[in-house]
Amino acid sequence: MTSNLLRLPSGALVDGWHVSRELGNGGFAVVYLVEKNGKPYALKMARHREASGDDKQTHARMVREATTLLMLNHPNIIRPQGHGYAETGNMYVALEYVDGWTLAEWKERKHPTIHEILRVFVKLASALSYMHERGVLHRDLKLVNVLIRKSDGEPIIIDFGCATYTLAEDLTEEGLPPGTERFRAPEQFKFLREHKNEHRARYAFKVADEIFALGVMLYELLTDPRPAENRPRIAPNNPLMPPPPVRRVNPRIPLALSELVERILSRDPSKRPVDTDALRRELEEHLERSGAEYMVPAHAPSEQWPSEPSGVGGPPGVPSNGLTPPRRASRALAAGAALVIALTAAVTFWHVSGDAPSPILDHSAPPMTSPLDMSLPSLAPMVLPSATDAGQKEGSTVKMPSPEVSIQGRPTRVRNKVSATECAALSLVAALAAGCPSSQIRPESFTCPDGAESAMVNDLHWRYFDRFSLVLDDRHGRDEQIWFTPGSEVVGVVPKGKGHYRRQLEVAPPGTRFYGKAYYLSDKMGRADGPALVVRYDRVKLPGQDERPVCFVVESRSYGFKDGRVQASNFNEGTVVDRWP
Repeated sequence: MTSNLLRLPSGALVDGWHVSRELGNGGFAVVYLVEKNGKPYALKMARHREASGDDKQTHARMVREATTLLMLNHPNIIRPQGHGYAETGNMYVALEYVDGWTLAEWKERKHPTIHEILRVFVKLASALSYMHERGVLHRDLKLVNVLIRKSDGEPIIIDFGCATYTLAEDLTEEGLPPGTERFRAPEQFKFLREHKNEHRARYAFKVADEIFALGVMLYELLTDPRPAENRPRIAPNNPLMPPPPVRRVNPRIPLALSELVERILSRDPSKRPVDTDALRRELEEHLERSGAEYMVPAHAPSEQWPSEPSGVGGPPGVPSNGLTPPRRASRALAAGAALVIALTAAVTFWHVSGDAPSPILDHSAPPMTSPLDMSLPSLAPMVLPSATDAGQKEGSTVKMPSPEVSIQGRPTRVRNKVSATECAALSLVAALAAGCPSSQIRPESFTCPDGAESAMVNDLHWRYFDRFSLVLDDRHGRDEQIWFTPGSEVVGVVPKGKGHYRRQLEVAPPGTRFYGKAYYLSDKMGRADGPALVVRYDRVKLPGQDERPVCFVVESRSYGFKDGRVQASNFNEGTVVDRWP
């Protein structure tokens, strides 16, 4: 067995399969689009996990995946077409090629009705019931592991790399089986807490876990108009903050369906449907008695992306440059016009290539979402590079063309400089991007997220005004001075090494991760010693534990402000608080 897998170029030949291009890759395998006898297939080839140094483990996983697939024959499950070994010694499995969208892309691209979404989930529950009858568990159900075939709209469950079956060899090295954190049932994290000192303890994955994962998928399609967009969301499996009922997030969803989803996501496994066949029957009952309220799109068109994206070359619903298309908001245009009249100032709005997301309020986001994630309700739709996009890749640059404002449908060039009056009329995010003089993105006063006080006092054993040192942005080194984009998401981490107080080592040890946002606080906002960077962390995850809500603030002197970004040291101390300032 080779120690690594070189990427196969287009035109390569693997045991008679002609490689066209790479489709994707993960920790255990690389998937290629291949051709044989004039027909397209997907070829999944085992790869070496460099971090583990264990070729045999990777090979064993591919053998188990091939064995699992050979046990199944269902129209809604990916079908194997052969298996073998490449010249390098890496095992491969050839699969049918499904020309389709992921479940999340399908939701954004096709704007399905509630009835159509339910029809898909009836078929998924039926396929899972078929699998479970044969002792097979997928263990990694999520939106990207279901494809909707373009030709007939049929859902196909894919990627059995984490699957297992009765009497299969246990390949798990950790307490939990492989999978995706967001779709794990809460009892898995409870198991980790109860067995944290038992190194040989292994969680027994059950059908109830599979049902919970399917429930998360259904919850996201019913509550999130843009499930394929990569952004922070409330964790449906957070034991401290259960997700709000579907109907509360999206009033379009019928009450009976909302209550079913709530049961599927119950923290108590015994309250979920007893098995996937029972779940299938319940979903079918909803379909049979569904009325007019089920025949409308799950979200209003104004909340979703246009059905036909302007970009080409990228995945469905996403232009080729990787940015998502803007949201339509005609009512906001009218309100924006009224605001211009009221302020007697020519407020500047612009459109950036039609590709960047608008800073709009996401009603499916958790309650702790900062007000800085949205522009003022009365403003016209502002299309700006998101803070996450701008700060996501080191060295990446977002170039903005000269702004334009649309007046009665005619694009008109406007001056590059924005007056103080105009700046005052813009939202914080818009003002920063417009380059307004002394523009700030400033955190408003806030109280702790729901459950944070209990989590900090009872679970984490933190005390108010405890101080912990950490690297503010784990993408950069501890000793660097880096540029922060106000409004952007940051993940901090407590580094290994000396310099931590004894108390911190007990309650926030190395490896603890903090999740929050960066803000800019000027010297005109109460700072006597100059501008400052403020990072507000509202979630934390200790090693081996689940995520918890917190109130933790770092305030650091900044060393520069340029192009809307703030320069500050990447290592500092923060404080446990109950509100800020």
